[in-house]
Amino acid sequence: MRLNLGKNDQLTFYDGDDLTANILGQYSGARPHLKLYTSMADVTIQFQSDPATNIYGYNNGFVVHFFEVPRNDTCPELPEIPNGWKSTSHPDLIHGTVVTYQCYPGYALAGSEILMCQWDLTWSGDVPKCDEVLTCRDPGNVEHSRKVITGTRFNVGSTVQFICNKGYVLSGSSLLTCYNRDSAVPKWSDRLPKCVSEKYEPCRNPGAPSTSIQSSEKAFYQAGETLTFSCHAGYELRGGATMYCVPGHPSQWNITPPVCRASSEKPVNERRLDVVSMDYSMEGTNITLAVFIPTAVVLVIVLGIYVYFAKFQGKSIRMPTSSPPYDNMTEESAFDNPIYESGHWQTRCRY
Repeated sequence: MRLNLGKNDQLTFYDGDDLTANILGQYSGARPHLKLYTSMADVTIQFQSDPATNIYGYNNGFVVHFFEVPRNDTCPELPEIPNGWKSTSHPDLIHGTVVTYQCYPGYALAGSEILMCQWDLTWSGDVPKCDEVLTCRDPGNVEHSRKVITGTRFNVGSTVQFICNKGYVLSGSSLLTCYNRDSAVPKWSDRLPKCVSEKYEPCRNPGAPSTSIQSSEKAFYQAGETLTFSCHAGYELRGGATMYCVPGHPSQWNITPPVCRASSEKPVNERRLDVVSMDYSMEGTNITLAVFIPTAVVLVIVLGIYVYFAKFQGKSIRMPTSSPPYDNMTEESAFDNPIYESGHWQTRCRY
């Protein structure tokens, strides 16, 4: 722009389409070159001739000559990108304008997604590009499991297998495959599974005869529980004493319940009891025999000893009779009596 005004003339530029807009500048006198920058396409120009005088039509008015020149206040135009598109926040690429780039399905943006027109009329970064997506995103981890990857990490065709830890069962698909869709980015063949705590049906109480005893008595036993058996007195346990509930669907006992059989020593004990009972019933007879027999034996022994000594000394044994006693007779008078001696020898011979 070139101005040639009188010293008392004034030219005012407004950044808009009326006089209430911001003033871009006020000028008077002669100016060879002048540059103004506006924020929009509309500009208002106000001319005042000799504002200090009251003479109407002084210097016969004014003439304004102008023409448009190429703009030099915008950033350069940005190109389109293959397999993507762009959107602009302002029709003119002036300072502060933002351009956003995006890619079509199946492609991923490489570079900055947003570019801004800066004060020096340059863009904040390079133009990005859209590359074809050939990998799946990391599916993540599953709690209580380990992950096994086959092939190049998450490329199309690779697989991921999840194996649950002991005590947990898998809910869902254990094997995921990365495959490429026609109009979208590669996806996994299924959702991420879960490892849930393992639950089994319980074992039923196996029951037991009246001669056995269970360590615990209840209707059901959870998987992994044990049950121990024992027998009443006089019975022996045949089979395993402890059973184990094996987890499964359904859960089952690892062995059959044991049995209690009568002990082999019981009949002997009963016979002993019968003998003892019989001995008690014959207690009176036994006592009588126990007293009489030793007494008779002692009498026989005493009698034998007496007879032996009687024979050894030449004496005879006289049985008591009704004859008068001879207690008062002397030894001499007894030997002098021939009748006694004759009777003595007779008795001896008979003996």
